[in-house]
Amino acid sequence: MWLKDKVAVVTGAASGIGRATAQRFAQEGACVVLADVDEGGLEQVVAAIHAAGGQACSKRCDVSQEAEVAALMAFAAATYGGLDTVFNNAGIEQPTTPSAEVTEALFDRIIGVNLKGTFFGCKHAVPHLRKRRGGTGTIVNNSSVSAFANVGGNVSYAASKGAVMSLTRVLALEYARENIRVNAVCPGVIDTGMNRRNLELASDPDAVQERWLDATPLGRMGTPEEVAQTVLYLASSQSSFTTGVGLLIDGGRVAT
Repeated sequence: MWLKDKVAVVTGAASGIGRATAQRFAQEGACVVLADVDEGGLEQVVAAIHAAGGQACSKRCDVSQEAEVAALMAFAAATYGGLDTVFNNAGIEQPTTPSAEVTEALFDRIIGVNLKGTFFGCKHAVPHLRKRRGGTGTIVNNSSVSAFANVGGNVSYAASKGAVMSLTRVLALEYARENIRVNAVCPGVIDTGMNRRNLELASDPDAVQERWLDATPLGRMGTPEEVAQTVLYLASSQSSFTTGVGLLIDGGRVAT
């Protein structure tokens, strides 16, 4: 069990990649604290983990609010006696919009959740990770293939995810000597509620999906479980000599 006796926090855990990762962490022996603004969704995931024999609890958290993120990390450490790994996954999408038409309010909202939320998660995890077994902690941030390749129409989302990748590298360098490793996953088109919402909002959903698949050499959407497997690797000691990287889970898109 790759995370036996570890304590993990997963944000955005009520659905999609966060849900799949929380469940995978629990399967691998972790005590998992799930966070999201969707309390009903959190209850369902916690119940599923318990039914499978895992350990988990939940706490509502809006990651764009620093005080709530600080309270989340403190809650995890107090509940399970410490903190070993954090998956800063919570994020929101930008509806496909020409960049010149993106409002300040929309841009600020995307940056507030995707970038500031990730920063707050890292900032308030580090003090707890330092205390754990002399410092052997891990942080995994959810960036995106959009940090490397794009098709336009999502300037605030792409900017936020590119910044998450830069943030990840900075923190990896700062805390490497304390044996706290910071990495990112960079998913391509994954079959999540977020992408299904994007399709529903599109004027021609079939054309959008065809464009996604054409840009993906493997010719399909990825699954949340496939991303969770990579998060697990980066969160565990299996990646003990890896820090400051963004692992692409994109079906070959960036290779084209």
